[in-house]
Amino acid sequence: MRKIIILLALLTVAGCSTKFAYRNASWLTYWYLDDYISLTDDQEARFDERLQLWLSWHKAEELDKYIAHFNEIKADVEADNMSVQRIEFHQNRLRAHWYRVRDTLAPDLAAMAPMLTQEQVNTLFSELAESELESIKKRQKRSVQKRKKRWLNDQENNLERWLGNLNDRQEDLIVALYDKQQTTADLRAEYRTNYQAQLKALLAKPSTDKQFETGLVKLLKEPEQFRSAELAERIAHNRHQRNQFLAEVYQSLSEKQHRHLIKELEELIDDFTSLKK
Repeated sequence: MRKIIILLALLTVAGCSTKFAYRNASWLTYWYLDDYISLTDDQEARFDERLQLWLSWHKAEELDKYIAHFNEIKADVEADNMSVQRIEFHQNRLRAHWYRVRDTLAPDLAAMAPMLTQEQVNTLFSELAESELESIKKRQKRSVQKRKKRWLNDQENNLERWLGNLNDRQEDLIVALYDKQQTTADLRAEYRTNYQAQLKALLAKPSTDKQFETGLVKLLKEPEQFRSAELAERIAHNRHQRNQFLAEVYQSLSEKQHRHLIKELEELIDDFTSLKK
């Protein structure tokens, strides 16, 4: 079920994938879901009914919020009002968009959970565990140097998507950010394992009573409660370092990059606007 929420969160990501994910959400959801669980015809029919309602809600209630927010970001860029504090403000707003999706879907998902058979539950968590183990093995096979190179490439590609070609100062800032970040991979793996164990324990005894539904809604809405204190501290540290990094990158923009950033924001706003039609 968490995978369903993650997929639907694609509705809030930037770039060309936004329109693609939005207009193909139905088959993308089933394609993604099929890796973890097979639904019966009756289950699929009920899920599809809810999926269409979720998409209608998102189109009616959320897209205007995205348009307003990205217009606000664009205005800040044009006014050179991109301090660390302002970037933190926008990052919090972006997370709030995701939280609203999660909080809206959670009660419906909890209400449908009793439809799952024990075999389906076992298969779901077996696939999740296998996927997690495969991810850990892949990471362990990479040397520290390869991990760093991959991380740096990802950061460069992301910045280039918004700014165009990077200058030497921006390349140096990316390297400096890597050195300031605290690793979270192992702690996140531990967190996911703990969270999935709690979900599995609850779903092992599905029920139609309110106590079961309330407990599942809480798990779906508040997964962060299973983060260790150390992981929470590292995430907060990394977010602060990244916000400082983004502020420094902004200060390093050339006029051409500034125009490029504004153009990318305008295209994203146009994408969200077109999705309302």
